[in-house]
Amino acid sequence: MRKAIRVLLILLLCFVAAFMGAAFYMLKKHQNSGVYLANTVYMGQNVEGYRPDDILQAIMSEVDGVNVEITENNKTAIAGKLSEFGFTLDKDAAEKSLTDAMDAQKENLMTIFKCLTGEETKVTAAVVWQFDQDTFDKKVNKEALPEKRVISEDAEFVTDIENRKFYIIPEVVGNDFDEAVFKNWAKEIIENSLADNGTKDISMKFPTEFYILPQVTQNDPDMQAKLQAYSPYAGAQVTYVYGSVKEVLDFETILSWLEVNGNTASVNEEKLNAFVADIKSRYNTRYRKRKFVTHSGKTITIPENLNEYGYRLNEDAEREQLKEDLTCGEPVEREPVYYKTNEWDNPIYYGRDGTDDLAGNYIEVSIEKQHLWFYKDGEVFLDSDVVTGDITKKRGTATGAYPVAYKLTDYTLTGGNGNGAYATKVKYWMPFFEGQGLHDATWRSSFGGSIYKGHGSHGCVNLPKKVAKKIYENISAGIAVIIY
Repeated sequence: MRKAIRVLLILLLCFVAAFMGAAFYMLKKHQNSGVYLANTVYMGQNVEGYRPDDILQAIMSEVDGVNVEITENNKTAIAGKLSEFGFTLDKDAAEKSLTDAMDAQKENLMTIFKCLTGEETKVTAAVVWQFDQDTFDKKVNKEALPEKRVISEDAEFVTDIENRKFYIIPEVVGNDFDEAVFKNWAKEIIENSLADNGTKDISMKFPTEFYILPQVTQNDPDMQAKLQAYSPYAGAQVTYVYGSVKEVLDFETILSWLEVNGNTASVNEEKLNAFVADIKSRYNTRYRKRKFVTHSGKTITIPENLNEYGYRLNEDAEREQLKEDLTCGEPVEREPVYYKTNEWDNPIYYGRDGTDDLAGNYIEVSIEKQHLWFYKDGEVFLDSDVVTGDITKKRGTATGAYPVAYKLTDYTLTGGNGNGAYATKVKYWMPFFEGQGLHDATWRSSFGGSIYKGHGSHGCVNLPKKVAKKIYENISAGIAVIIY
């Protein structure tokens, strides 16, 4: 038994000695041979017996055949040899790397052992590439791509002042891109491909995500909300009519009043109120000092408290009407909303030219001259002597500007108390202020002069019957009576 063990040990020692001898022989044989050991694999190829410069030549030959292609939308956009993209092999660095890898192999006993046993040994040697930016830039740039570049544009909310409308211009989806990003992408892919795949052809598809797309589309929630908010006011324009004078509340001004909250717009109350107040301040004519040019050409002033005739804006109704007009979708032309009647529910005759609320249609009475002029369309339609209230009995006719409250025929005038009571029938009755009015006075045989001093009326303006009839037939309730 012991003898058998000795034999085995001797045989094992002989084998080891033989292996070491063979390894030493192999080392000596190849140490200075300048070639790779048996079963050496480099970049997937068996390079046993090859010198580094042999491998370098083979690599260079493959490098010359490397093609690079960039496609866009499945069409070749840029193509050429690797060198045209600025990438060339650093021969000196590559050869040194190959030589260093070979020398390292020969100094490693385990590597030698693998070679003796037939096991493959992979060696790595850096293939160093040189890169020329100028060459690359000439080949890879925006202009080199054949696609026509379209710059993306955001959707745009448009306020068309001239046509009084709102709309959205859709976005433009373009294909422009950042050239620097494109170049960095292409360079990185080439570098990674050379590092991973050696000298295989390189193909790249231009990423559509490089396209710079619009940031705001027509479906943008904020833009759609804005359109929904403003749309009710499209077409808004209000033309105010003051007789022959017109003033336009234009679309641009209306827009400046709007306040948007989400998808709803509303009119700023302060601005609307200020606008209505401005109308009132400029065009109200009642309860204001009234300048009046008499028949003789003299200008008189009627105090505010005696000016019962004229336009008076109904501010609340005007505000509500204006709000309605702004959302009706089309231009509106109208007068402001006036009070149509006075405090006694009597109508007021309207006919104006700007701030002139008489517009040539009124009845003028001069107490001093005891005369009446009826103007129609700016011309004296008729005139007549009259008798006004008896000033000696403190029954003078009220001065000022008043609207005719109404008109009636066959009316009985009553008044006074006790022995002073009276009931007088008249054919044409046209009251204008607190029981005073215009009417026929058939009991009088003369008019004018100084009759009103001692034999005047109870305050009414007495007229000859023919004159009363003609006035009655040619006026409407509400016409102004100017008495001074």
